Amino acid sequence: MKEKIDAFKIKYRENPGWIWLCSVIFLFPILPEYVSPFILFAGFIVFKRQWTREGKKAKVGTLGKLEIAFMSFALISALWSANKLDSLGSAGLWWGMFLVQVMIYNLANSRGKIEKLLKLITLSAAANGLVGAIQIITYMLNKFGYIGSEFVLVTPFYKSLDRAVYTWLPFSISTKTFSERASGFYSNPNLLAVYMLFAYPISIYLFLNAETKKKKIFYFFMNILITAGMSSTLTRAGCVFALFGWIFLFVILIKRHGKELLRIFIPTVAIIIPSILTRYGIIFAKSGGVISGIVTGNIGEQNTNFVEAQKSSQAHFEIWKSVWDYITGNVHYIIRGLGFGCESTGNFLLETYNLNKPHAHNFVLEIWAELGIIGLVLLGAVIICAFGKLLEINANNGRKFDLVFCVFTSLLLLLLFGLSDYIFNSPKQIILLMILLGLTQAISQCYDKMLIKSTGDLVKATSKTIKEMVELT
Repeated sequence: MKEKIDAFKIKYRENPGWIWLCSVIFLFPILPEYVSPFILFAGFIVFKRQWTREGKKAKVGTLGKLEIAFMSFALISALWSANKLDSLGSAGLWWGMFLVQVMIYNLANSRGKIEKLLKLITLSAAANGLVGAIQIITYMLNKFGYIGSEFVLVTPFYKSLDRAVYTWLPFSISTKTFSERASGFYSNPNLLAVYMLFAYPISIYLFLNAETKKKKIFYFFMNILITAGMSSTLTRAGCVFALFGWIFLFVILIKRHGKELLRIFIPTVAIIIPSILTRYGIIFAKSGGVISGIVTGNIGEQNTNFVEAQKSSQAHFEIWKSVWDYITGNVHYIIRGLGFGCESTGNFLLETYNLNKPHAHNFVLEIWAELGIIGLVLLGAVIICAFGKLLEINANNGRKFDLVFCVFTSLLLLLLFGLSDYIFNSPKQIILLMILLGLTQAISQCYDKMLIKSTGDLVKATSKTIKEMVELT
């Protein structure tokens, strides 16, 4: 044990910033929202001191500069925001979470280090998935009378601590929770769903490219835990997009990994489909019958699960329609928005449309409402640049090709889920985008690439990627 501690001390002294980055990647999704950011801030201070001592300058790259432009506009929007503290605080969260991207870009300067970060993401996600699975299983066992309430793992995990902290704060923060839907170490099931979607393709990449049979089995079970975590949230869009993610990867990687992906698909379907059926009340209905909806043939009247799911879908459409109506009714809102932060959106939804909703439940509409067309274009430039950096990589061998498309899929799934819910509502959500963008930059600097400097270059890079796809599949 002493030898291991001594070896760790040597590694830490050689590269303390890297050790802190690894800790941040693993611990950020596990610790509470009000603790995780401080781990990141401490890690960045260590990294910056190390870089200063070594005479290096932290680089942000082209992608980082585009993000700085977006975040600067978000900060400036506080000038015309009716909720200035919310705008400043929300912009501050983005600037704070941006630090992890800077650390990844500068510290993950080898293929081995990129692999290490992917493994830590998978392990942390699997831990969340395990907790989420235990939460939903114990809840269901209690619901049907098999165990007492004292044996139910509380959801969210930090429920009591969250309430104590949030009620102590001088401003109001909602402490509403969903006992019938798991949240893992997150404060809300939708937040956990975002993390599971983010990690799902990454766990598949590690499974497909495991060097030994033992490691392949290990990552297979990590993927099952992540899938279980996704299912435990009972989030319909998340479950559907997880299935879409598998289909997308299967189509891309079918020739080399068809059989292995089918092994992943079997537990994915077996775990996720029951979640969707439960959400719609077809099984495990709240009326008490395990399959009451199917037996009676009248799902809508026999349980509240189906009714709640229908109401949720209708509410989403009503929110989108209301946001569109409000922002298109004033030229200033169309161009520059109301000011960064969800508070303005929540206020006009309640005051003008009598909808007690905190945000637009769609990241495109939400950013448009907050920052107008200007902010939407700036964020769009960041996203397009990120996808472009992945496309420009010369993925001319199997493992590299798998890596590029699994990270590509992770970013794609994150954004797709954002069309049904707002995915930048907390530091534990915002940091997921920053991690993906940091990984994109790190991969781009570690592999050969064809630089994209114009639309023509983008077309060439896309054609090259399609050609590589055909050759490798």
